[in-house]
Amino acid sequence: MPRQEGLAMPASATATAPRTFWSEAALAAAVDTAFAETLAEELAAALADAAPAGPAIALPDTDTLIRQAGIVTGPCPPDPRTPSATGRFLKKASIIAARAAWWLLKHTILCAGDLLVGALRIVWHLAAERRPSPDRAIAPADFLQATSEHIKTRGWTQFVMESSRGVCILGAERDLIRSGTGTRATASEANVHLLAVTGSRSVPGWNDQLTRTEAQVHQTLLVASTRARAAR
Repeated sequence: MPRQEGLAMPASATATAPRTFWSEAALAAAVDTAFAETLAEELAAALADAAPAGPAIALPDTDTLIRQAGIVTGPCPPDPRTPSATGRFLKKASIIAARAAWWLLKHTILCAGDLLVGALRIVWHLAAERRPSPDRAIAPADFLQATSEHIKTRGWTQFVMESSRGVCILGAERDLIRSGTGTRATASEANVHLLAVTGSRSVPGWNDQLTRTEAQVHQTLLVASTRARAAR
């Protein structure tokens, strides 16, 4: 509400009231002065309470905080390279090829070992045979025929001289020699006619061919027997 200047108090009141209350303007000025002093005192007390009792804490800068936390800064490393479809295919193909080569090498060594053992057995048995005696003599033709008959009795096999299935040609000849039917010399002469009929370089090589059959073995032994008989 605006102040009304020049509004005088009654004459009866001015004689007894303080000079501050003689006019409304003087009263307002006194109130403003008191309010300003009180506000100044309160502000001074508040600022005095807010002042720090000790020195302010100095915080480290950002670089120091990052170093103390162990955070690695710098450029981001590149993403790992993803191999292409061709690279993955070539890798799988190389693994398969390596496994196939290992399988082939292992089985080749095993087959070579079996063949070597078989050859050593043949040499051992042939070297262990006794010297021939006159009562064991037999014609090569009869020896070849006896070999066929022995295979029919025992059965025929390949790659070994003797197995649960039977005997090969050399195994049958060995059994005949041990039983007294023929000698090593008889077997050697009989095999000359057998190789001439087969056209092969060795008896075991011809016997162990994968396409060979027992019927072919008997037929060839009989043909070689006829050839040996005609050569006498």
